[in-house]
Amino acid sequence: QVLARPEEIELKGTVRKESMASALGRIELRWPRLVEVEFGRTPQRAMADAASTVSRVLKKAGFPPELRSIDLHWQVVFMDEKLPEKQIPSYLVNNCHPAWMTPPSNIYVIAQRVAAGCGGQKTSASHADAQLAQVLIHEIGHALEYKLLGNSVGHDRMRAEGFATWFEIYASDSSSVIPHGSVRRMYHSLARDSIRQSPQGFQFSGSAYDYARASLYFTAVAERRGVSGLMDVYKTMREERLDLLAAIRKRIGWDERKLSEEIKRVL
Repeated sequence: QVLARPEEIELKGTVRKESMASALGRIELRWPRLVEVEFGRTPQRAMADAASTVSRVLKKAGFPPELRSIDLHWQVVFMDEKLPEKQIPSYLVNNCHPAWMTPPSNIYVIAQRVAAGCGGQKTSASHADAQLAQVLIHEIGHALEYKLLGNSVGHDRMRAEGFATWFEIYASDSSSVIPHGSVRRMYHSLARDSIRQSPQGFQFSGSAYDYARASLYFTAVAERRGVSGLMDVYKTMREERLDLLAAIRKRIGWDERKLSEEIKRVL
């Protein structure tokens, strides 16, 4: 089953549409009014703030020109938890993922999964807004990675989710609605638990523990070599069509043992 484009997704009830300029490019946004009760801010405000946050982060030292001046046409849809099953593949309907991105810049968000998580327990509006900011930054991170790599290397879910989670951690401290340091503490706690359970490596299956652990490859490089060092690794991946670990070895000389040592230092 093929995933419909964001602008084609059927939404029930009164639907809002907004087209707005942002520092990352034009954003076309749709949502049903009924999802607004899940958050303290409208989807429009949340999306505008996320774009502004990411733009500020990309102006920091180390990011390459293609990201610093990124200008994409974003198609974004917020959906109710009762998903249109004829337009969305069953694996996305049946899991608990709160959002996803398809290249180059399509973002899908399920409001209740963001606000209440898998357990369905509603939290405060401020907490829901912070969760939404995290999710949007994460999904924008996927679009940034696609801008860096395009189709030059094969799809690697661990690498893609690891990068987006690293970027979520890195950028969240520049958000006005996410408590400073909270995202890093959460993911590092999950990563420590994962390493305790399987210290000799892990098979990426898509759990929150896996996201956290995958992000450590990127955190380790960025903390030792800066964001520019991580971007150099991506340049090597793109130009020489290498996977992440091979590019880290080639660019900065770390084998898996050294990378493991650096990850332990991060934690």
